[in-house]
Amino acid sequence: MQPILEILSTGVGLSIQDAGRAGWRRFGVPVGGAMDRYSLAAANRLLGNRETAPALEIMLQGAKLKVLADTWLALAGADLGCGIEPWTAQRVSAGEVLTFPQARSGLFAYLAVPGGVVADHWFGSASVDARNGLGCVLRNGIRLSAMQSAPQVSTEGVSLRRLLVEDRRDFGREVTFELLRGPQYALFSESARDVLVASPWRVSARSDRTGFRLEGPTIEVPASIPSEPVLPGSFQIPGNGQPIVTMVDGPTVGGYAKLAVLRDADIDRLAQCAPGTQISFQWRD
Repeated sequence: MQPILEILSTGVGLSIQDAGRAGWRRFGVPVGGAMDRYSLAAANRLLGNRETAPALEIMLQGAKLKVLADTWLALAGADLGCGIEPWTAQRVSAGEVLTFPQARSGLFAYLAVPGGVVADHWFGSASVDARNGLGCVLRNGIRLSAMQSAPQVSTEGVSLRRLLVEDRRDFGREVTFELLRGPQYALFSESARDVLVASPWRVSARSDRTGFRLEGPTIEVPASIPSEPVLPGSFQIPGNGQPIVTMVDGPTVGGYAKLAVLRDADIDRLAQCAPGTQISFQWRD
């Protein structure tokens, strides 16, 4: 297959991601995949791909890609300052250089190519999980190919495809998330439960694909618990009283008490909260 993109710079973070590795958690393999599955699916839909097809996940800023052949590309998710507008697909020409210089809103953008990015699969997924040594880690100079030569949607006489306005997400506003009660909810004092929902929190710069750390008031921690399974979206409360929200590359077991669990559909939205973003919570009735 003819390469269509060359990596000139991986920037802060550039990786191949798809829908992840379902069904392997019992063996200690995280689900992984795109941090924002909604935006991955949106980018793929713009080209007529399967919503779960492998795409490039671009984090924050600094990535630079050279177009090697005339093709169509789609971008969804965070606005990282690229010449391709988020939530659109357009034709690009060989020789163009795509840059992602700054994060204007959101944290992760998804660049889709016709049919999906060609990549080897581990445990049924092309997703890169560098922490666990799964997937092909991208480096400068690597060339990437598309599974198909053209989009599986009509592009005749069309220069741009846009996602419907109501299907786009706004990552520039403050967010209040609804929380489900966690497995150890009853072990926390009433005042500890109240602190989580009564206080504003900020996403820590120490957050990554394994977990988002939150900075705010100290939550009183109950006695330790035996290690047990941990789902993505779990609010683990370590000894310092500062919550860690388990993300898609996070551990499958842990020994911190879990006060709350984020709804699965909201994990995508939390993933787009860049460090410093203020967020708040409320219990779901």
